[in-house]
Amino acid sequence: MPHRLSQPKNINVLISNADWAWPQAVAQIFQPRRINALVADSVSDMVRLVTYNKMHLAILDSHPDDLSGMQVLKIIRQHDQLLPCILLAARPSQQLLAQALALNAFSVLDKPVDLTLLAEQVDRLFLKYYDINGN
Repeated sequence: MPHRLSQPKNINVLISNADWAWPQAVAQIFQPRRINALVADSVSDMVRLVTYNKMHLAILDSHPDDLSGMQVLKIIRQHDQLLPCILLAARPSQQLLAQALALNAFSVLDKPVDLTLLAEQVDRLFLKYYDINGN
């Protein structure tokens, strides 16, 4: 079980960009909660954001530069071992689930993403890691 992190004053969520309306949909979840959604268009953007900003959650999808969410998670783990991550995958295999578990992903959600389920996962994550209600 991961240890509880300190309660944040400003909540930053890193979101990987995708070729569809994904960032806009996630922003709708976070906007009423006063959570900053920071969208990264590339892996280098993600690394820069993780390195120079305090992130509280990363939501990883496939990437425009053809890296999978799992590959991005591995790169993020080189820079931040504790950042809670939610991985999105179309029909995740047992191998992918095992890798996600090994890299301490908080959860893996099947695509297409049910935004209600994503919001519930985010609420659980904030309660578990930061002892705050995401609502």
